[in-house]
Amino acid sequence: MKRFRYLLLLIPGIYFSWIAAISTRLAGGEDGVMHHLFARYVPDHQENLLDHWAKPLYVLLSAPFAQFGMYGSLLFNVLLAVLTMYFLWKTAENLGLESPWLAPAMLFSSTIYFYCIPSAVTEILFGFLLSAAFLASSRKNYSLAAALISFLPFVRSEGNGIIFIFLLGLLFMKKWKAIPWLALGTLIYSIVGSFYFDDLFWVWNNNPYHDASDIYHNGTWYHYIEKTTAIWGIPLYLLWVIGSAFMLFHAIRLVVGKEKTSEKTWFWLFFVFGSFYVYLAGHSLVWALGKSASLGLIRVMAAVMPACALIGMYAMDKILYAINPNLEKVKLGMALILFFVLVKSPIELNHPPYAGDLEKEEIQKVGAWFRSSPYFPLKAPLYYFAPSMAEEFRIDPFDQNRRKNLADYHSQDEMPQGTIVVWDGHFGPNECHLPIDTLLNNTDLEVIHHQVPEKEMKALNGYPYEIYLFRKK
Repeated sequence: MKRFRYLLLLIPGIYFSWIAAISTRLAGGEDGVMHHLFARYVPDHQENLLDHWAKPLYVLLSAPFAQFGMYGSLLFNVLLAVLTMYFLWKTAENLGLESPWLAPAMLFSSTIYFYCIPSAVTEILFGFLLSAAFLASSRKNYSLAAALISFLPFVRSEGNGIIFIFLLGLLFMKKWKAIPWLALGTLIYSIVGSFYFDDLFWVWNNNPYHDASDIYHNGTWYHYIEKTTAIWGIPLYLLWVIGSAFMLFHAIRLVVGKEKTSEKTWFWLFFVFGSFYVYLAGHSLVWALGKSASLGLIRVMAAVMPACALIGMYAMDKILYAINPNLEKVKLGMALILFFVLVKSPIELNHPPYAGDLEKEEIQKVGAWFRSSPYFPLKAPLYYFAPSMAEEFRIDPFDQNRRKNLADYHSQDEMPQGTIVVWDGHFGPNECHLPIDTLLNNTDLEVIHHQVPEKEMKALNGYPYEIYLFRKK
């Protein structure tokens, strides 16, 4: 299979590039659009490189791709996903696992990872760095692995938990020289950001994830575990369970002293299994408690699916290892059957290419109306919240003279005549805490357009979805 390695990796690259080109519904929805916009406008707004919500490292690395439009941002994630598959393959080889060429298929088979690849969300970059750290660790380059892990918090905040579990692993492995490298990312960004924020501790002081439980609510602690099909897909889920059972067995034997420790054992226990379970437990906890503005979104699990893919490889290795070494053809046959099952599963569950982002379709209709209206050439200040409106209304979302945040409507100064206010049924009553009646009862505003979907739609928290355009008289 080694001779066909690059061909096998080229195929998913082409496939996901095609999905990205023709899909109208993308993972992350408006969040993905906003991540793209932060990267797209870096040349005009360098401060975007230090935005905590947008994630500084994602903005930095995706910015060159974003200059080619939304499709460029999507291709950035496609490239990262293909490289992640390559890293997992090489890691499996370095660990001496049976059928290492199955590793890309393991990752490919995750329903949620598959869905997130042609998008502009940060989970794919997070998984890329994690897989690169796995590869470095499998080569015993623990300092490089620690350095890579140190940048995870600047892709997703959950990276702090991964840093902690890597710290424990390095301590058990007695890799003292590698431990300081876990601080590299925070050290660099703290120093660089201090010149802009005049605060050496801006990384902590500018945390945007306040408690917003009145909007986001909470749920059960097993919320993610029960989303078997939507996150893992049945094949990878079963292998995850089997692999976890094997690792639990080995962990018990280590505790009772019936098994010797080794670097490879600590690698699996802390780096691979530890990363996945710390991440899963963290998200399960904040969703159950209603903390950290969690919506219980299952897409967040895509970030650690590279770790789960290795867990699947670990399980498969244990199964194949138990088969008589003389039955190589049987092993190969089993591996090939599993390969096709893994590849088939996410395609059947996700039904690519993707369509049906109904809210975005309504925003596009409103944007088309506005661009053909007499108000568009006036370039008046524009209040809105949904990120897609920036592209549809042809406005720089970081131009403070033109773009106004709908969430600031209550605290706004006197609006200039002609100011446009765009209210939508998703963000208006939720993130912006702005009921539509507040605008309708404002005698200084006139309705210039009202967009109502042909079929009734419900937005977050059950609000009916519609869009109003107001103009200051």
